[in-house]
Amino acid sequence: SSGINAEYGLLLLLSLVSVSYSEPDDVIVQLLYKPKDCKDIGKHGDVMHVQYLGRFYDSKKTFDSSYRRNNVPFYYTLGVGGVIEGYQIGTKDMCINERRRLIVPSKYAYGSRGTDNIPGHSTLMFDVHLVQINDSPPDYPVPLDLPMEVTATGDNSCDTPIQMGDLVEISYIGSLPDRKVFDNGTQSSLKFIVGSGQILRGVEEGIVGFCQGGKIEIEIPPAKAYRDKWEGPVPQWSYVYYNVSVTSHVSQAQVEDGNDVLTCKNLHVPKDCESSYKIRAGDYIDLSYKVLNKDKVELGEGEMRYPVGRKLVVPGWDLALQGACVGQLQSCWIPKSLAHKIGTSLFLVFPEKGFYTELQVNDILLTGDNKDSIDVMSTEYQFEGPVKNEIVTKTVIDREMNPQHSEL
Repeated sequence: SSGINAEYGLLLLLSLVSVSYSEPDDVIVQLLYKPKDCKDIGKHGDVMHVQYLGRFYDSKKTFDSSYRRNNVPFYYTLGVGGVIEGYQIGTKDMCINERRRLIVPSKYAYGSRGTDNIPGHSTLMFDVHLVQINDSPPDYPVPLDLPMEVTATGDNSCDTPIQMGDLVEISYIGSLPDRKVFDNGTQSSLKFIVGSGQILRGVEEGIVGFCQGGKIEIEIPPAKAYRDKWEGPVPQWSYVYYNVSVTSHVSQAQVEDGNDVLTCKNLHVPKDCESSYKIRAGDYIDLSYKVLNKDKVELGEGEMRYPVGRKLVVPGWDLALQGACVGQLQSCWIPKSLAHKIGTSLFLVFPEKGFYTELQVNDILLTGDNKDSIDVMSTEYQFEGPVKNEIVTKTVIDREMNPQHSEL
């Protein structure tokens, strides 16, 4: 017997989606993708470099994956050993950039003994992508359909689980495949509307269906994380792992306008931010900003100088900027309740129902405790956008800090 039962096509076999299953007799090979130019084909003795995702056939849970190890391919010699027999059988006559799904019964895998993380008599399923043969030019594109895995690590019982559009508050730890922490949100919680796009797509999707008080571990594939972007210590096309605790949950019906809460996400944080001076009310800052409406359509951008916390800008800005450092770039949703102007004609072009904004402090010109230069504290701003087809430059004197000025 050749050991091969070839089933080509993109549709899964009915047995794959069945709740119960019987172990196949032979290795089943399904073609997921085959390039039109399929010239470089692996043969006996060739070194095969593959990206792969290994899962249990019954539960579809991942037990091993090259994508979890910074996308470093696994390699073996075709027909010689060094890999389970089912792999050897299932990857014969495979060409570069071809993708196959191998369903491998236990007799062609780890038999009745199993391994440390694979029980005996386990039928395994591998999605295999051949990226290189011997010294041929490598082809390492990462599939966008890698599965996301979510595991409850605590109690998860409630009458109204989290749904898209709900307001939640979480604490979290984000780590790399080697479990090195790159994002620690345990010191301060994060509030956001699920589905608003203000955090990673994988985190948003991962917490749906869970409850307040729930603890969740989410394995997020590249397509639902940072994809091809370098995000600080996170490499391109990397898996990331988030351990999330849901500290509060308000259903969409209870949230005014569906997102009446100030939420901010860091787009960039300088390496020395933690030890740097943090902005406080009264500081006179130089700020770059961008304004977008609820549909993420850009309304304009500009630069301004103003004293924080002196009621010269929308309240949401003052709240978002306090605690930031120079060079820190934030993306924030300013809700309706914090988007209205106070006391001046500044920002008349801003949406009244809330808006998105990007804020970056370029410099702290004076700190709030500098009383010697308080008389120069004023607000200067420039705004350029489609609402006004010109650059508007205006100086607004802060009456509260400078009572000697009686006119704007």
